[in-house]
Amino acid sequence: MYFNKYPYRANFTFADRFEPANRELRVGERACRMEATAFEGGIARLRVLEANRKPSPAHLVELTPPPLADDSLLRFGPGGEPCFAFGGRELRGRTGEAFGRMGEAWMLQFDVGPDTRYFGMGEKNLPGFERSGLRTKFWNTDVWADFHPNHFIESYADPSYVSIPYLIVKQGDVCLGILVHSEYPAFMETPTRPENREVFVEWQRTADHLILGAEGGTPDVWFLVGPTLPELTRKLQGLVGKTPLPPLWALGYHQSRWGYATPEQLTDLDDNFRKHKIPCDGIWLDIEHMDGFRVFTVDPETFPEGIEPTVWKLWRNRRRVVPILDPGVKRDPGYDVYDDGRTRGVFCQNVDGGEFVGLVWPGDSVFPDFTLPRVRNWWAGKVRDFTGKGFAAYWVDMNDPATGASDPHGMRFDRGRTPHAAYHNAYALGMQMATHEGLRRAKPRARTFLLSRSGSVGTSRVSAIWSGDNVANRHWLAMSIPTALNLALSGVPFNGADMGGFGGDTSEAILVDWTKAHFLMPFLRNHTMKGARRQEPWAYSRRALGIVRRYLRLRYKLLPYLANLFAEQAETGEAILRPLNYEFADPDLDFVADRFLVGPSILQAPFLEEGRKDRVLPLPGDEPWFDACAGQWVSGETTLVNTTADTPVFFRAGAIVPMAPGLPTTNRKDLAAAEFHCFVPPTWRGESRLVYRADDGETLGYAKGERSTIEIELTANESGVRISWRILEDGFGSLRPVFVLHGVATAMVNGETVAWSPVSVPLVRDVSAVRSV
Repeated sequence: MYFNKYPYRANFTFADRFEPANRELRVGERACRMEATAFEGGIARLRVLEANRKPSPAHLVELTPPPLADDSLLRFGPGGEPCFAFGGRELRGRTGEAFGRMGEAWMLQFDVGPDTRYFGMGEKNLPGFERSGLRTKFWNTDVWADFHPNHFIESYADPSYVSIPYLIVKQGDVCLGILVHSEYPAFMETPTRPENREVFVEWQRTADHLILGAEGGTPDVWFLVGPTLPELTRKLQGLVGKTPLPPLWALGYHQSRWGYATPEQLTDLDDNFRKHKIPCDGIWLDIEHMDGFRVFTVDPETFPEGIEPTVWKLWRNRRRVVPILDPGVKRDPGYDVYDDGRTRGVFCQNVDGGEFVGLVWPGDSVFPDFTLPRVRNWWAGKVRDFTGKGFAAYWVDMNDPATGASDPHGMRFDRGRTPHAAYHNAYALGMQMATHEGLRRAKPRARTFLLSRSGSVGTSRVSAIWSGDNVANRHWLAMSIPTALNLALSGVPFNGADMGGFGGDTSEAILVDWTKAHFLMPFLRNHTMKGARRQEPWAYSRRALGIVRRYLRLRYKLLPYLANLFAEQAETGEAILRPLNYEFADPDLDFVADRFLVGPSILQAPFLEEGRKDRVLPLPGDEPWFDACAGQWVSGETTLVNTTADTPVFFRAGAIVPMAPGLPTTNRKDLAAAEFHCFVPPTWRGESRLVYRADDGETLGYAKGERSTIEIELTANESGVRISWRILEDGFGSLRPVFVLHGVATAMVNGETVAWSPVSVPLVRDVSAVRSV
C-alpha cells in the first residue's frame, strides 16, 4: 500500500453513453446503472450498479437514513452526470468525466467554484482547519510503525488511524455533506485555493475540481444538504449513528502511562490524587499488566493475589481501572484464549487457508475475524468474563489492524474468502462492536464506555476515539485542535488527544499549555510512553502542579455543562466541540484553527506557541463576551496577554451554563446540585433557553424515566432581566435551581423579585457575580 500515491484520473475510463430512461451508462465495455434514492430532509443516495458484478461485502453497520421522500435533489445530466441541488446552488458532475472506472477502482468528479471551502475528512493530522488543496487516502494506519519518524514528529503523517471519507463542501453560506460509504480504501482530492496555486513541482498542484472515489467495492455515495453547518452535522450524526450517553465518570480526567504495572503504582496514584486534591476518575493500564502481552491476562508475578483487590480498592475511592485490549492473540499452544479461538476457527486466514500471523507485542500473533458475527460473539464472551475482575471500561488499541513487519494484505476475512482491503478500515469497528457487547453483557444496567485508536463510519455508536500516538511538542499541540474539530464535524463527537503528548519527554511548559488548551475537550486523558519522564501533575514544579490542578478542577466544575452537551448530542446529534463557523456566519472564521467553541456558550482561545506574550483576538459575533480571566465584558478585538497561569476563556452573552457549586477537589458528582450561571451584559437584549437534564450518571435508568429535566428561559429587555423555569420531568427527584448572575445585579425569577447577594465565583480567576438566595 502506497500511502501517498493515489488513483490518477488520466488512468480511468469514463462513461461515454447514457440512457436517461433507465439510467444506464456504458463505461468502456462495462454496463452500469445509476440508482438514486431520495430521503426526507434533503438526503440522497447514489449507487452505481454493474451488471454481472459481485456486490461489495456487507457493511458491519448499516446507515440509518430518515424515511423515503418522493422528490430527490439528485438529478442526472445528459451524459449521466450526477447533479445535486442545494440551497440555490448545484454540485454538478464533470461533463464527460463524471464517473469512471479503473479496474476495481471507481471515481466521481465534480465541478466546483473557486470560492468553495472544504471541511471534515475525519481524522487527518494535517495543518489547518479548512481542507482545500489536499490529496488524501483513507486507510487506517499504525502511524509509528508505518511511517518514518521524520514524517510525524514535526511533520504530517497521512493517512492516520481513523478513516471517515466524509467531506463538507461549503459554497457561500450553504453546506453540503458527501459521504463515501465504503470500507475499501477511499480517496479524495480538493482543489487548491487560488492564492496557493504556486507549487514547487507541477504534480503538487491538485485538480481544479473535486475528486472522490474508492479502490474497490460498489460505488455508494450519500449527499446531505445542511444548509447550515449545525443542521448538516445533526443529519450526518443521525445517518451514521449518535453517540449514546456515556457514564459521567468517562467525562472526567484520566491518568495513564505505558508502564503502570503493579498494585503499588496504582495505589500510589490514588494516594497522590487525594493528597493533591485533584479530581480523577480513571486509572488506565497499558500492556505492562499482561502476562507476556497475552490479551485477557494479568501478570501473576506483579499481581500475585490477582488484580481484583487493587481494582476494588480504587473503585471504593470512585476511581475506575481501564485496561487495554489488543486484537493480536499470542500464537501460543497452551494459552487458553489461543487454543479456544483455534478450536472455534475464529482467526483470520491467509490466502492458503492457514492462520494469518502478524508480529505485534506478544510476537507471533493471530487476529480474530471481527467481520463475522460468531467471532464477535466469541470475543464478547471473553470481555464479559474479564470484566468480572472489576474493570469499568476498555481501551482497544492496535486495531488498525497493526501487524508489525507482517504485510496486512495477507490477512483475509470471512474464512479467507474476502480480500483484506474489503474490511481493513472496518476491522476496528468490528472489535469495538464485540467489546461493547461484552461490556453490555457484563453490566446490563450500566452505560458502557469504550475508547479506540482506530475507527470508521459507525464508530460513533459504540466508542470514543483518541487521536493515537502523538508527540510531546507544540507542533502536535497546535494540530490537535483542527484534528478534533474535523472529527467532530465528521460524526465522531467523543474524541480527544493524549494530553501532554505520548512520545518523548513532556516539558513543564508543554504540559501546562496542553492542559489549558484541552481541559474542556470531550475526552481528557494524560498519557505518555514507557521510558519518558513522569507526566503526572505532581511530577513538575509546585507552580505547574497548581496550574494543572486548577484547570482539572475547572473541568469538574463545568462537568454539568459537558454532560448536558453529551445528552443533547445523544438526542439530536448536535456537536459538542465546534469550530467558530458552526455558530457564526463570518467567512473569515472558515480558516480559524486555534480557537474553538465547547457547545454554544464557551469560547477557548489558548496560547499554543512557545514564548508568545500576547495576541489580538477578534471575538466572533456582534454581542459582547464575558472574559472569565478578567471578569469583565469585552467585544470586537481584544488584546490577550499570556500570563502562563491563565488561558483565554469566554462566555457568550445570554448563555445559561450549568456548573457544579464551588471548585471541586474530588471526583464526587451530583448533576441535581448544579448552579445555573446566567451571563447577561448590561446592554444585551434578547432571549435564550436551556433544557438541563439530571440523572444518576451511571445507569440506563434515564431511558426509563429516571431523569429530571428543567427548562430555563432568560429574557433581557428594557424592562429588565427575567428568568423563568419549569420542571419537565422529575423522575430523578425535584430540581430547585440556584442562579448565579454575571453582568447585572437585578433580575426577576418566575415573576417574583429575588434578593441577590455578591459572591466570589471561581471560574478561570475569581470574578464578581451575584447569586439568588
